[in-house]
Amino acid sequence: MTDHYAKSCSSVVSIYQAGWEPCAPGHSFGPAVRDHYLIHCVLDGEGTFYIGRRRYPLKRGQGFLILPGVVTFYQADSINPWQYAWVGFNGADAGSICSICGIGMENPVFSFTDTDKMMQTIRELAENYRVNHNGFLALSSLYEFFSMIQGMENLPARGVQLIDLALDYINKNYSYGLTVSQIANHLGISRSHLFRIFKEATGKSVREYLLSYRLEQAESMLTGTDMSIKEIMYSCGFQDMPNFSRQFRKVYGLPPGAYRCRLKR
Repeated sequence: MTDHYAKSCSSVVSIYQAGWEPCAPGHSFGPAVRDHYLIHCVLDGEGTFYIGRRRYPLKRGQGFLILPGVVTFYQADSINPWQYAWVGFNGADAGSICSICGIGMENPVFSFTDTDKMMQTIRELAENYRVNHNGFLALSSLYEFFSMIQGMENLPARGVQLIDLALDYINKNYSYGLTVSQIANHLGISRSHLFRIFKEATGKSVREYLLSYRLEQAESMLTGTDMSIKEIMYSCGFQDMPNFSRQFRKVYGLPPGAYRCRLKR
């Protein structure tokens, strides 16, 4: 068994502990609460996890989540006791990360495919989390750990999530020379599929939505900053002034410079 503590280099998610243990037959812990999130991964054997009256039998390749402030109890099988590894963490995004991984109060149990890789990842996390070691390497291992928990079987329905992923990608990359093809490639879908989900969700084509979003950002910069028109043009993903002025005038009735002057009167 091992346990390491060190100062975190992120408030978004911070590591509390990491370790592993081959349990004796019938070994148990609890009932008790934790003040952080704690995930156990069963590397071999069997055991049982309890939240109140809910009972979850577990075996190799499965794991369970303990949430802060929730009373839990878990026990190794008396004949084939489990060997497990665990990671404790907390932070502003800890709950959201668990949700993305498909685990929470109502569904605390998950599956993973590669027990050897899981053990290796947790060992590396623990090693990198030692005092005076590189905290960023520890966080890298932590996110790798999350990715192994998430897996394809725990992903939300892809069709439901695609439009949100597309909108998020546009939000983060509109200032670059972003194209429809780049958005489709990022999502791993065809341009025609991307067009369909945009039309259904927004009533606009991808190109129309992207242009509208860029112009909204440009209008906000014109009214809320002292940036020059040229700076705003490039900051919003436009590449030449005539096109920027023409597109802006179509929507707001005036070219950018005149629009700003009118507001200052």
